[in-house]
Amino acid sequence: MTSRKTKKFPFFLWHRRAGLAALILVIILAITGIMLNHTEDLKLDETYVSSSWLLAWYGIEPDEEPVSYRVDNHIISTWQNQLFFDNRLITTLQQKIHGAIGVDQFIVVALDNEIILLSYEGEFVERVSTGVSFSDIQRLGMKYKRPVIETSEPLYYMADEHILDWDVIINEGIEWAQQYKLSDSEYQQLLIAYRGNGLKLERVVLDLHSGRILGQYGSYLMDAAAIALLWLSLSGLWVWFSRRQKMQHKKHYQKHHRN
Repeated sequence: MTSRKTKKFPFFLWHRRAGLAALILVIILAITGIMLNHTEDLKLDETYVSSSWLLAWYGIEPDEEPVSYRVDNHIISTWQNQLFFDNRLITTLQQKIHGAIGVDQFIVVALDNEIILLSYEGEFVERVSTGVSFSDIQRLGMKYKRPVIETSEPLYYMADEHILDWDVIINEGIEWAQQYKLSDSEYQQLLIAYRGNGLKLERVVLDLHSGRILGQYGSYLMDAAAIALLWLSLSGLWVWFSRRQKMQHKKHYQKHHRN
């Protein structure tokens, strides 16, 4: 019984397989490199991405719905811990909103355990502590043109005219703030305000080129593609040289061993 010899895997097959494996990454490197060389011509630094999934990948697309209240002709909204006056960002928040109303001089916004005062021009005035010891605010309303808050006990407190002191009252005659449903156009305008200037196409192309778009280890993947390209170049030269040498030996053998 004859033993079967293990067939050696030709080097050029390794070369071919490595080339196929790196092909897609090399194409990305090449195309993005050309694009980055012509950033101004392609206006990459002036073009903004509007794709929702790509904005979500970068953390620019909100993953929840806004909460809005209408006060006179203005809309007070919170979205992803940000407070908006109409379509203008006012401040960031660490608490949830529980209502917004308009009184004589201010727009009053109630959070979990504090009050924010805004001017009717949308200027941030101050954060106000209620100054009393009670549990979280549940609702914001108005009585006698003064702010009223409901707590989780439940108890009801009405502020004085300067919104400094709060007194316990009964739950009668209170006009509670109601959430406002944004129209499609109002939603889109607020979304634009939330995104700010958004995501430049130039950044996406840069991140594609470097691999950072794939996360923490994406750059290593592109490094591997670059190393593979270098290896393919060198191994390609070696394959070409070795096959050329074999052809020369073959011709030399045929020349001196003809019948």
